[in-house]
This record gives sequence, structure tokens and C-alpha cells, in this order.
Amino acid sequence: MEKMAEDWKERYLQLWKKTTKKQRYLMFGILGLVIAAIIAGSYFYGSKPDLVPLFTNMETKDAGEVAAKLKESKIQYEIQENKQGVTIMVPSRDVHTARLDLATQGLPRGYKGFEIFDDSKLGVTEFQNKVNYLQALQGELTRTIEQIASVEKARVHIVLPEDSLYKKNEKPATASIMLRLKPERKLTKKEIKGIVNLAAHSIQGLTPENITIVDDTGKILNDPDEDEEKGVGNKTITQMEMTRKVQERMQKDVQTLLDEALGEGRAFVRVNVELDFDQRQTDRQTFTPVVEDSGIIRSQQEMSESYTGTSQNPGGPAGVQSNVPGYVAQTENANAQYEKKESTRNYEINEEKQKIIASPGSIRRVNIAVLVNDDITRTQQDSILRSVSSAVGINPERGDTVSVEPLPFNTAEADRKAAEEMAAKARRNRVVYIQLAVVVLVLALAAGALLMQRRRRRLELEAMEEERLAQEALEAQRREAEKRMEDERADLVAAGLLQEEELTLEEKRHLSEREAIEKLIREKPAEVAMLVKTWLSEE
Repeated sequence: MEKMAEDWKERYLQLWKKTTKKQRYLMFGILGLVIAAIIAGSYFYGSKPDLVPLFTNMETKDAGEVAAKLKESKIQYEIQENKQGVTIMVPSRDVHTARLDLATQGLPRGYKGFEIFDDSKLGVTEFQNKVNYLQALQGELTRTIEQIASVEKARVHIVLPEDSLYKKNEKPATASIMLRLKPERKLTKKEIKGIVNLAAHSIQGLTPENITIVDDTGKILNDPDEDEEKGVGNKTITQMEMTRKVQERMQKDVQTLLDEALGEGRAFVRVNVELDFDQRQTDRQTFTPVVEDSGIIRSQQEMSESYTGTSQNPGGPAGVQSNVPGYVAQTENANAQYEKKESTRNYEINEEKQKIIASPGSIRRVNIAVLVNDDITRTQQDSILRSVSSAVGINPERGDTVSVEPLPFNTAEADRKAAEEMAAKARRNRVVYIQLAVVVLVLALAAGALLMQRRRRRLELEAMEEERLAQEALEAQRREAEKRMEDERADLVAAGLLQEEELTLEEKRHLSEREAIEKLIREKPAEVAMLVKTWLSEE
């Protein structure tokens, strides 16, 4: 890190030395301007107060009154206007104080509710009371609607009918509600219905049919005609989707059966299904006759009388008691027998009631067309007809039909598709092979790079080892030369030809050469090692 810093410092110094005096003055001037701009911007933005919203989405009239009060209070403010309304910004240090002061003065006024009657004055006319009551209703309903999470702002207009002596002449109450939704928000059908019911139950004589809700683009949100049309359309789409699914399922089953039996491309199936979506309800009442005594007795009446006596001719002259039925005259020789039985039975009527509701979506008719290649025999065609009829559940009584027709198939398109598929398969195979080749090439390059790195490392180690050996050989030669010189000098001293303290010129030369060699070894060991290596190779 320190070395890098030193390198950069050296580069800057060199660059600075290359610049002229004029260029240096220009650089100092630009640097001064940048510093001055930074200081000025810091002062400007630092001295500017931090503005925060005091009130947002205000009406123009309320915004004007609030701005006038802020000006009287000498509070700095800024007005921002957009399509949602007016927003007043004040410094953050004054926002709470300003809100409290404005609240004590009844600002912003906004929509007033029933508090409009708190400051009622004497001498107010009935018309003014009606107007105030209408404004109070609109204000209260507006406040309530604005509490919904998706609604940003609301406006409510109510029309109350005039009182009439005749009920038939009275007009119904109506209401119009305009909503401004929050960004990226949307009202659901339940929320729209909730707003309609809220308004209908808040105003006397107002029905949901006489309420219109629109958004800020003018689109009607509670259009009953649109809902009805959408409902019919959705119902029709559902029926078509159901019919399509039944046809596809039957066609798939039959096509799979024929492909497994005959092979692919030798038969084609088309199915047409008619579904019955009519809702029918059948009430059936059946009466079963009573057989013999079987049944439930509803009412029963029985009477039985019995009399025994000796009177032979019960009765007597007209007008006497003896002629009363059941009366027996008290005579000595009379014998009489009397018996009377009555029985009445009423049975409940046996009945059976059935209520049958036919579910929509039942199959009304099925038509199947099967096309086979002309090489299919007549026996095979009959077998296909019976198999398809059994698999689908053909019912001739309801008009179901199955037809099997042999036709010579045009195989050009099939052959073309087969050729295209083979070509596509070949292209995919080539792509796979190319990808494999690229992977193998990358792996080979990676392996080669690894081997080259290992070889370079080995060569570096070998060079270092040779350098070390060369240095050792040079050091050995130096020591050998020193030992030879010492031996020669010792011989000369022993022969008395040389004083021990004196050095000859040759010795001095050898000494200076040795010092030079030692200095060279210390300063440039690599070059010396290479030189020794060359000497060794020549030997």
C-alpha cells in the first residue's frame, strides 16, 4: 500500500513538473471556483427553511383565507397547486403553532355538518333553514365517505323533493356523488354498493336507484345497465366455456382411443356437443287408489242395536207408543227380536308428490364425425363406430349421431411437418454437440492453463535452484582463490622473500579484484549466477 502511494505521489510530481506556469494558475482558478460554489450552495440550502405541508388538497377559498391569516401572523409559507387541490407549505418549526392558531379561528372551513346550526341567528327564514339543512346533510355524508381508505376526496349533491299534499305528485329524492380516488387505488363492487346503501339510509326518501356515483373522469361507477349486461355476458361466456371443455374432453378421449388402435395420423375426430342450460322445475302429484282395507282411516262412525223378547208383532195402533221404533209393548204373549248395525269409514287419499329440478348443463345432443384413411376396411369401420358409440355413451333416442367416413388422406402436410421436426431435432442435436464441444474446449483450455502454470512454476524453481548452485560455486571459487593466494604468500614469507606485513602489487591487485567480485555478487547476484552458469556449461 505504501509503495502504491509513493508511485502515485511520484506520478503527480512528474505531472506537476511538466505543467507550465499558466496551466498552474488556471488549475488554481478552477479549484477556487469549485470551492466557492460549494460554499454558496451550502449557505443557500442551509439557510432555506425546511418546508412541510400545513394543509393539503384544500379548496381555493379556504386556501386564500389560510394564506391571509399566515401573512398576518408573519409566518413564511409557500403555495403549491395541482389538480387535487391547493397545498400550503410552512417551515417545520411553525407547523404546529400555525395549525392551532388556524383551528381556533375555524380554518380551514371545509365541509360543514350539522354544526352549521350552532351559530344560528334570529330571524332566519324557512328557506334559509332548508338550505342549511341540505348543506349539513351534504357535509356529513361527504365526511363519512372520505373515511373510506380508497377515497381521497368526495363531493355530494342532494336534491330533496318539495312537499306535496298529494302523494302521487311527490318526486323522489336524488343524490349525485363524485369521488376522487387515491393514486393506484380502485373501488370494488362491494365498496360501491356500500356507498350507495350509506347514502340511501342517510337521507329520507332516497332509494339506491336514484343515486349516481361518478369518478373524477366522469365514469359512472354504479351503472345498473352495465352490471346487467356484464352479468349476461359472463353467463354466456361461462356456457360457451363449459361447452368447449365438454367437447374437448370427448374429442380427446375418442382421439386417444383411435390413435392407440390404428396408430397416429390414421384417424381424426371432431365432436359437437349441445348442452341444455335451461332451468326446469317439475311438480308431480300422483294419487294411489285404496285397495280393500289398506289405507289410513281418516274418520269412522259405527252404530249397533240389539233387542230380544216374546212379542210376535211388535207395534200397535197408530199414534201409540207401541209403534215407536225400538219400543216393545208390555204384553204377556209377545215375542220380539231387533238388531241394527251401521258402520261408516272414511280413508285418506293416497297421494305422492315429486319436485324435480333439472340441473343446467346436461347433454342435449352429441354429434361425432370420424374420418379414417381409405385403407381401413368396412369391418374396421363398423368396429370403430361401435367402439366410439360405447365410449362416449351415444343415445339415439335424444338424437345422437356417429359417422365414420373413409377418405384418402393427404400426407404432404404430415410429411412436411415430420421433415421440419427432423430438421429441428437435427438443429437441436447440433446445438447440443456445439455446446458439448465448447465445454470440452473450455475444460481443455483450463487444463492447459493449469499445466502451463505448473510448468512455469517448475521452471522458476529450477532457475532458482540453478542460481543458488551458481552462487555456491562462485563462493567456492572465491574461497579457493583466497586460499591459493594465502598459500603463495605463506611460501614467499617462508622463503624470506616477503615481509608478513607487506603486500605486493599483485596481492593488492588480487585483493582489489576480490573486493570487486564480492561487491558485484552483492549488487547483481542474478547476472553473476548466469555468468557462472555459462562457464559451467562451457566446461
